[in-house]
Parts: sequence; structure tokens; C-alpha cells
Amino acid sequence: MQNSLLSKNVVAGGKKMIPYAILLIGFLIIPAFTGNLYWLGVCIIIMYRMIGSAGLRTIFLSGYVSFAQGAFVALGAYCAGVLAKYFGLPPVVTILAGAVFATVVSVLIGLPFVRLRGTYYSMASMFFCVAIVNFIQIFKFTGSSRGLFMIPPLAGNITSTYYIFLALTVVSLAAMYRFEASRIGITLRAIAQSHDVASSIGINETFYRLLAIGFGSFFAGLAGAAFALYQTILSPMNYGMGFSIWFIMYMFIGGEQKFLGPLIGTIIFVLLPEIGRGIGAYAPYLSAAALLLVAYVFPGDITGLPELIKDRRMKRSGLNASRPGGGGSNGDT
Repeated sequence: MQNSLLSKNVVAGGKKMIPYAILLIGFLIIPAFTGNLYWLGVCIIIMYRMIGSAGLRTIFLSGYVSFAQGAFVALGAYCAGVLAKYFGLPPVVTILAGAVFATVVSVLIGLPFVRLRGTYYSMASMFFCVAIVNFIQIFKFTGSSRGLFMIPPLAGNITSTYYIFLALTVVSLAAMYRFEASRIGITLRAIAQSHDVASSIGINETFYRLLAIGFGSFFAGLAGAAFALYQTILSPMNYGMGFSIWFIMYMFIGGEQKFLGPLIGTIIFVLLPEIGRGIGAYAPYLSAAALLLVAYVFPGDITGLPELIKDRRMKRSGLNASRPGGGGSNGDT
């Protein structure tokens, strides 16, 4: 009996990993099928934003919707850019420094506001998103409002950069997936469902919420730092509120209830504007149409499509079985 349950769990776990395996294989073989530097760059952007959107979902596990994710990406990017340009530190050091810097700032900012709930925390995060981006523009060593230029590159060519980003993406997503599946992730979900019940059984709500914020911001900073070394140019205008809202859209449209959701949302909504470049000024309408389509056709999220198809098939089979001669018991008699 135990062996059969174990085998069922293994099979179920294997099925859950199939979409991730497909994504990994797809990203591994893309450079072999296209030598187009432009599309390799688009794939790097996808991976960079996948890390950021998955990090936002880690924060969302505790019940918070943060509008500051883009700002923490910016902190990681500028930290890495400054260390690489002015101190000549190697990419490994600057990327990790950017991730740690974003984590420390997020926890320090979150500490006095972590007890805010719902809309109030979201409003506070919006304020800090704007404040951080404006703060970056004050200093001369960050390039002020003009931006930071001549940052040493991550690698010598785009193919090497692509595989470095792929390795970072795999490690980052694996760490966040493990975090979500751990006891900490379960605790965060319990807090999100009812903070009163969680507090009544001795769960330190403040600690776990700060842990989620710090963990999600670490990967936001990591992604920003790596992308800064790829882009070699930084502009504070690229990290405003609109940038953070895109991360939220990736998460909710793709599906915030599943780890796969933000990844699928990112792929779709980064690719759509690129595909729509051929229609010129009408390209933004393509993304808007896609958003409306998802909202009306998939009211849950994109990752809920298989369940939606399954439910509709079951309803149709149930209707057919209930009709005379449709195979139900009434038809047999």
C-alpha cells in the first residue's frame, strides 16, 4: 500500500515537472536554432523578467501585492553597475552584491510597514517605488537622471551571456520553487489566509512576512544586477512604476496560484510586443487585446486552461450520458 502511494506521488511529481522541463529544453536549444542576436536578446529579457516576476510571487505568498519590485530590480542593477564600473569587480561579486543590497534595503524599508495590510501595504510600496527611483537620480556616481554608461559587460559575446542568464534563471527558479514548497512557504500561505489564526498558534507574522519580502527582493536584485552587466547602460527612467506594474501583470495574468503562472505570463507578454512590431503604432493594442482575451476567456488565469478544458469535457460527457440513448442508465432501461 505504501509503495503504491509512493509511486503515485512520484508520478504526480513527475507530471508537475513536465512544463518546466519543456521550458528548460526550449531555452537550451534556442541558440542552436537561431543565430539572430536580436532574438537571443529577447530571450535574455524574458529570463531576466521571469526571475523578477517569480520573486514577486514569493512576496505574494504572504498576502502582499508589492508595487516596488521594479525598484528593487533597479537597486540591484545600479549596485552592480557602480561596483563594476568604478571598482572593476568581477561579475560574480557585483551580481551577488546587487542581490544582497536589494535584500537589505527591502527588509529595512519593510520593517516599519510590514504590519500594514492589503491596500495600505500596496500604497506604501508604490510610494517607495517612486522614492527609490528618484533617490537613484540624486547622485553623480549613478549618472543622475542621465543614467550610468560604460558598464563592463557580463561576457565577451551574447551567446555566452545567454547561457549565463539561463544558469542564473534555473538556479533562481529552483531556489524559489523549493522555498515555496518548504515549511516556510506553507506558513506564508497560512498567514495569507488568516493572520489572526496564524498568530493564535504562535506564528511570528512579522518575521515570515519580512522573510518573504527579503527572499523575493534578493532575486529581483540578482536579475537587475545581471541585466545591468548585459545592457552596460542604465537609465532610471526604465525602472518607474510602469515597470513594476508589468511584473504584477505577468503574475496575475499567468496565474498567481501556481509557480508556473508568472513564467508563462512573462513569456507571452514579452513576446507579444516583439511579434507586433510589424504592425507599427498598433503594436500596443495587441497586448491590450491579449489582456482582454485572457480576462474574458480565462477568468482564472492562463495556467488554468488545462483544468478549464477538462471541466468542459466532463460537462459535455455528463450531458451526453444524461440524454436518452447517450449511454446513461436511463438509456439502458
